[in-house]
Amino acid sequence: MRSQLLCPLAIAISVLVAPVSITHAAQADPAAALHAYALPAGSLESTLIAIGQLSGRQVVFLPDDVKGRQAHKVSGTLTAEQAVEQALQGSGLSLLISGSGALTVQPDSDVLTLGVSNINAVADEESAYGPVYGYVAKRAASGTKTDTPLIETPQSISVVTRTEMDARKSDTLADALGYTPGFVSQPNGFSRVADDYTLRGFNVGSGTGGMLLDGMKLQSSVYDGGIEPFGLERVEVLKGASSVLYGQLSPGGLINAVSKRASATPLHQVSAEYGSHNRKQYTFDLGGPLDDQGEFSYRLNGLWRDADTQVDHIRDDKRFIAPAFTWKPNEDTSLTILASHTEALTGLTPPLTYAMTTYSTQPGPKIGPDDFVGEPGYDHFNSRIDILGYMFEHSLSDTLKVRHALRYYQSNVSWNYLLPYTLTGNTLTRRYSERDEHSTGWTTDNNVEWTIESGRWRHTLLAGADYYHKTYDTHRHISATVAQLAPSLDLSRFAYTGVGPNTAPESGWEIHSRQAGIYLQDQITFDDRWVLLLGGRQDWAESRNYSFANQTRTPRSDQKATGRVALLYLFDNGIAPYVSYSQSFQPADVANPGVAGTFDPIEGEQYEVGIRYQPPGGNTLLSAALYSLTQTNAITYDALTAQYEQYGKSRSKGVELEAKTQWTDNLSMTAAYTYTDAHVLEDNVVSNVGKRLEGVPYHNASFWTDYGLAEFGLPQLKIGLGALYTGTTRTSPLITDRKIPAYSRFDARISYDIDEHWQLTAKAQNLTNESYLSCSTSCRYGDERSVIGAVSYQW
Repeated sequence: MRSQLLCPLAIAISVLVAPVSITHAAQADPAAALHAYALPAGSLESTLIAIGQLSGRQVVFLPDDVKGRQAHKVSGTLTAEQAVEQALQGSGLSLLISGSGALTVQPDSDVLTLGVSNINAVADEESAYGPVYGYVAKRAASGTKTDTPLIETPQSISVVTRTEMDARKSDTLADALGYTPGFVSQPNGFSRVADDYTLRGFNVGSGTGGMLLDGMKLQSSVYDGGIEPFGLERVEVLKGASSVLYGQLSPGGLINAVSKRASATPLHQVSAEYGSHNRKQYTFDLGGPLDDQGEFSYRLNGLWRDADTQVDHIRDDKRFIAPAFTWKPNEDTSLTILASHTEALTGLTPPLTYAMTTYSTQPGPKIGPDDFVGEPGYDHFNSRIDILGYMFEHSLSDTLKVRHALRYYQSNVSWNYLLPYTLTGNTLTRRYSERDEHSTGWTTDNNVEWTIESGRWRHTLLAGADYYHKTYDTHRHISATVAQLAPSLDLSRFAYTGVGPNTAPESGWEIHSRQAGIYLQDQITFDDRWVLLLGGRQDWAESRNYSFANQTRTPRSDQKATGRVALLYLFDNGIAPYVSYSQSFQPADVANPGVAGTFDPIEGEQYEVGIRYQPPGGNTLLSAALYSLTQTNAITYDALTAQYEQYGKSRSKGVELEAKTQWTDNLSMTAAYTYTDAHVLEDNVVSNVGKRLEGVPYHNASFWTDYGLAEFGLPQLKIGLGALYTGTTRTSPLITDRKIPAYSRFDARISYDIDEHWQLTAKAQNLTNESYLSCSTSCRYGDERSVIGAVSYQW
């Protein structure tokens, strides 16, 4: 009898298992659940793991039996038994079914007899850094910087998987995260050019350091451009004060985008899309091993899009390519190199005052959702982002591993547009806004993870140091007086006149900042039930701000200690309640043009009580959290004065509910509800005290479901339906004292598998063409209905 350990997706077996033929099993269970499979030929181990995750069935095999063997492609609507049999074709292996229903793979000549033995196994092969087959991620690294089950993570975290992004055909990161509780974004007229979002009422955009890529800080400024979601494997949203592991962050939390990595299983997919606004998009995603031993593997994915938008003269063109390479000389060592190049050729939908929108009751002409109020050939937002980095990991023993990561980032942006200034009758006066910006970022993270087991106790110790050096060079010429205005526009004719010389003076600045920190964390587990999480960190931050307006240089230094403590209990039935306290710290790396002085750091603290439920053996995760989050020394930008301001204290209290499930092989669902009570507690403007934070609704809700029609004799057909509700919000009294109306948006998708290679899909966003407005300091219209069709081929 072989005594090796069963690989992942095996079960602990300590009874005799008699051989059962697959034919007999099929007769015994004619109502076996069906699932649509489209797995390419490749590594047998990876294919068996994917079948187990997709079907929820237990698949048992020994590593030496499948090592080096290739799986036959698996396609069609099949039972789990049929899928495994299809994968085993020509492999020299066969399938037996245990009395418990586990699917057991073994050599053809073997008779499977497993006696009482200590065979270790795990329930699934999912990694916090790799793909998830379906909607329900069960592991994540953002909460602890270790590969930890979500059920054992005592802080609110949501994971959007690649499957979920594909189901909704997300074009922007805002689209990908739109169904996440606690998340708020502006319409795509803004999100096309910037990753600037709100979590739990507080901004977590690029300018706050809240946008991470592969666990490390990315951009220097909110307007550096956005992350392309097609290049991502998953997105993890960690909510609330989280500086203990990442340093300088907004109290709202962080968004960690995880790149597509090199694949050990061959994958090849290309697609073409056509849709509303003359949209044409082409994508490819290729990967697999580069040698027979699997020591070297690669991934290459890319996107080319040419498209108009609902606003004339504003395009949505993008070019993206991202190569990845992994060297894995043995099971203990890996080196992954990741790079990407992104070009966005588009435009920013200009910010409007509420009185200029069609929602205003004031008499007179308005600017409609499709109206272009800039100048053709002048207005544009062109950005280029280049990223190159690597991640190294080595296990010194079964209990000790080291990690080292390093990345370089740079962004170049050319950004011109005409700002609406005043609207008198049909005459719109406009201001110039010309900006040329260059950003760079060097970041590195290094840590040691050490697991210590002693009796009923287990400690997972993490000690590390990280460093982030960024530069942000922005040259700005923005009209500030009547003499500097651009030519006016007659809204009755929209006769564009061209632009004259921009006489506005230079008002930009240059920032160099360095942020360094050391952190220590201990995940303490007692009796495999109690989880105590303790963490502490010390940060040092330095910045030098040079103003081009008055040639002054302003240095600043800050340091701060932050911490986190949390306690969680694991019940046998899959329920895990927790309580936590955490802190945040964010230096204010901004300055006002021509004004000396700097701002104090922004600080935050959070109390959270939550509960998760993951039914044993199921593919469902339910989460609920109740929190109180306080921020002091917040910074806001006043578009009317073109100045930053710092105010006193604000607090957000709320409830977040989230459910994700693969209910059956043909039914997947995600649902969320958020209640956010975010108010100003202290402010240098007395009239602001007690008011709601701008752009933060009390209520948000979402629902999305995918349903396969196999039970109706159409196994190739799948439909998806979604709904988003956003409650009323408020904005600055200078914009309007009226509430911004609530709205509901509906999305839909349908797909048809022609065969194992070809698939047709169609997506409709804002299906009912709901009209809505988003206002936070300024106002922008929501996206109108759009329809996109696609054809894809995989092999």
